[in-house]
Amino acid sequence: MNRLWMLMIVVAYPLIALAQTGSPGSSGNPPPYQPAVPAPSTMNQYGGYGGYSGGGTVAGSAMNGMASVISAKGNYNLSTSAAAINMTQAQRNSIENDNLAVNTYFQMRATNRAARAAERGPSPTMEQLVRIAKEGAPRPLGANQLNPVDGQLNWPSALQQDSFASQRSEVDQLFATRARYGGLDYSGQMKVRSTVDAMFNQLKAKIAQIAPQDYTVCRSFLQSVSYAATKTEME
Repeated sequence: MNRLWMLMIVVAYPLIALAQTGSPGSSGNPPPYQPAVPAPSTMNQYGGYGGYSGGGTVAGSAMNGMASVISAKGNYNLSTSAAAINMTQAQRNSIENDNLAVNTYFQMRATNRAARAAERGPSPTMEQLVRIAKEGAPRPLGANQLNPVDGQLNWPSALQQDSFASQRSEVDQLFATRARYGGLDYSGQMKVRSTVDAMFNQLKAKIAQIAPQDYTVCRSFLQSVSYAATKTEME
């Protein structure tokens, strides 16, 4: 019985002493003992060994150095991988920019062509082109303008002025030859054309002195003369 009581006292005494110390951090009582543990490794998640911070021993220092080497290797690999990814992305952006520039260029060309086509309106048909060509060609000289037998030309009154006398005489001789032989050779055709061009330039110089209707008649007549001799329209 006495032994049982002694055992109970031995067990209860430390519990009573612990209860008398009070709560941690309370006034007059020191904080509970905290064991000294090595600082956790500062290595990141890319390859460090947690818990090996040196510890002041040769083995700990060796493990810490190994962890640093592995961490540096991991950081190098990570940086190299990031640089490769950045380079690939830069190349991709360059290709996309080039494609965008090319597509934009051709889209602008297509837009400009469409705008010009809209301004021009629908293209003329073949029938319209033929009609325009016929309307633009000089009219043949009529019977009241050219005597087909002797080649005598009936000049408009404005071209019968003395200032045109020498050119009229030269053309009349060439058309007389044309009527006699049924046509002119290349040299004769070029003489008619050059003479008519000179008369037309002289006519334009007198435009202020000639009535608009007379100017139109003379211009049309000269075109027909050049066309009859050379079968080409005067420029």
